[in-house]
Amino acid sequence: MTLAAVSRDLTQYVTIGIGHEIFAIDVTSVREILDMQPIARLPNAPLFLVGMTDVRGQGVPTVDLRVKLGLPTVPITQDTRILVLDIEIEGRPLTLGIIADRVIEVTSLDEHALEAPPQIGGRWRSSYIRAIGRSKGLFVIIFDLNQLFLNEETALLEHPEEAG
Repeated sequence: MTLAAVSRDLTQYVTIGIGHEIFAIDVTSVREILDMQPIARLPNAPLFLVGMTDVRGQGVPTVDLRVKLGLPTVPITQDTRILVLDIEIEGRPLTLGIIADRVIEVTSLDEHALEAPPQIGGRWRSSYIRAIGRSKGLFVIIFDLNQLFLNEETALLEHPEEAG
């Protein structure tokens, strides 16, 4: 196998930490990574939708990833980051921010070495997981962003002013 063939099987991911877990998001979905900044709260919004973040003059709905995954909230630290994502849900483009405890690094994972997500146990829905990989000897949980944000909540993310 040539070096070119090997490199085509590697995909780059931004790895983020939520508690002790490491999650990964395909780097092509990440527009930018921001330090934590003020978020305009939305009255009567679902708990996971913490509000709107100003990203270069654009209002971006921002999701607390911990709440979305059913984990307890924690205080914001100097490592807390907002990842601004450009994703597509059911053929519609969507820009949103997600709050992560920390951003770890950009890493390459071999697509052929990924494992299917387990169908039993776990603290979050396995449908949110596309695959499990390994980086530096640690498990990395690769999100399926379509499943993570696909359902009636998507309408709230596209039109957050309707949440109240």
